[in-house]
Amino acid sequence: MTNRLPPELHIVHGTKAEHKAKPLPEKVRQRVPKADWLDNHDAWNRDEFISETSEFLWDTYGIGSNQDKHILAALAMQLEIYVQCCKGIKAGGVVVKFNGGANIGPNPYLTAGDKALARAIVLMNELGLTPRGRLATNKVEGGKYADLLAGP
Repeated sequence: MTNRLPPELHIVHGTKAEHKAKPLPEKVRQRVPKADWLDNHDAWNRDEFISETSEFLWDTYGIGSNQDKHILAALAMQLEIYVQCCKGIKAGGVVVKFNGGANIGPNPYLTAGDKALARAIVLMNELGLTPRGRLATNKVEGGKYADLLAGP
């Protein structure tokens, strides 16, 4: 087990990756831009998301399997549900009235949005689209053929 520094000391000592991950290719290494649909939920475009994500997967990992289209489609659907929930929260507010105004409670879109986002993050990890997912894809698996599979 390694001795981990508190986050504040990373500023002083710097942060060094212990997992020896490969850096992202230069053409995909850039600051993360703000999502177009964040302020305007109507700007969400599922096909554009699939295209951009597919390009990223190809440029970063060389992943272009026809079979991966299904998990990418599931991810796009979960994000679409999340965006629809954001629209519902924006329209109705975080707290809504029920039973003709007799009761108040959390907007049901909050729960549905949380579930969709949680599912999306699981799928993003699976595809290596999150920092955690990228770390997992760079681990060298042990076993009898690890050196052979690692290549030259």
